[in-house]
Amino acid sequence: MNCFRLRAVSRLALASATACCLLLANTLITNDRAAASQDTGTSSQEVKQKSATVNEYGEGYEKLIERAVARLIEIQEEDGAWPYEGVYRVRRQIPVGYRVGGTAIVCEALLYATPTNHEAANTAISRGIEIILKDLEHPLMKPSTENRYDVRVWGHIFALDFFCRLKALGRLTEKMEVIEPKIDWLLATLLEEEIPGGGWNYANRRAHAAFVSAPALQALLWAKSAGRQVPEEVFVRGRKAMLASRNDEGAYRYSGAESQRRPTALPGSVARSAGCEATLTLLGDNTRGEQIAFSLSAFYEHWDELEKRRQKSGTHEGPYSIAPYYFYYGHRYAGQAISFLPESERMQAYDRLAQTLLKTKEPDDTWNDRVFARSRAFGTAFSVLALLGDRAPLPPTQAP
Repeated sequence: MNCFRLRAVSRLALASATACCLLLANTLITNDRAAASQDTGTSSQEVKQKSATVNEYGEGYEKLIERAVARLIEIQEEDGAWPYEGVYRVRRQIPVGYRVGGTAIVCEALLYATPTNHEAANTAISRGIEIILKDLEHPLMKPSTENRYDVRVWGHIFALDFFCRLKALGRLTEKMEVIEPKIDWLLATLLEEEIPGGGWNYANRRAHAAFVSAPALQALLWAKSAGRQVPEEVFVRGRKAMLASRNDEGAYRYSGAESQRRPTALPGSVARSAGCEATLTLLGDNTRGEQIAFSLSAFYEHWDELEKRRQKSGTHEGPYSIAPYYFYYGHRYAGQAISFLPESERMQAYDRLAQTLLKTKEPDDTWNDRVFARSRAFGTAFSVLALLGDRAPLPPTQAP
């Protein structure tokens, strides 16, 4: 434990040493308040009030978020979807689970990045809801416990997460009559798809995958906050499974329990570690402050290893078996982890995350970690959620 603390402290010291430079760099893109409120239907003061932490980050990057929102609305497909595209195909088509999950993630970003009177965003979200509801009726979105590679669980997770967030925010209430039954169905589906021993996976049912279990458990916390009954033992099993995937270096194994013979190398885990630590905290472990800080420090320390795999072909390649799709997933959940830092440290931490995201922004104000053009919706949405900071709220924390 002493060695762990020394490592964490030294890495945090390095992060603090660069903070002044990052804050200075931020002035290059900071917009004035009038620019921040233009074309949004809301004032910059209203924007700031939506944030749990009022700081220069939320105000300075508002225009950047605005431009990304405009691009997301522009690239919505004719049927209303924003499908995630990877290498995997079902009958040569993008899997339905990727269509549902990708669309739900973009809807979620628009939900928090725009005011309630943003007509273009409301129209886009409404169209997204319609295609999600339609695709959830597809035979390939039925609950499945077959032991095979199957990405439908991503659709189930993020559709539930989005629908519960929409309900909590009280936006587009006219849609809730048809959404409420789907919340019940999605909850029952995720509970059915839980792997024996706890957690979820898309690749097989032999063991959970931490980066799948983390958002699944968060979606269940949202369902609980929406008044649904979620068995307590599901959270207990999920927490146990995630802890079993972690080693003393702060790395989380890609799938299953950590191996003492072949421990997971930290650089291969940094895109999922912060999200896992945040999820364990949400599950009621309020002693993980040190681990949260360490996961964020490690994320930046080994960020170059993630960058080496961004927009590259293949999946789990290189010395650390990093897949390109981890890239913006990692940034999004690093943003979540920042929410658990002491309030006095968050502004600086959000600024550093935003500066890091700016390194990979495309000229058209999108982000894409794959070689497929359609995946820019996923990358941009996760980047927007990271930039939003505290305005993209966490699910209610489970009691210890």
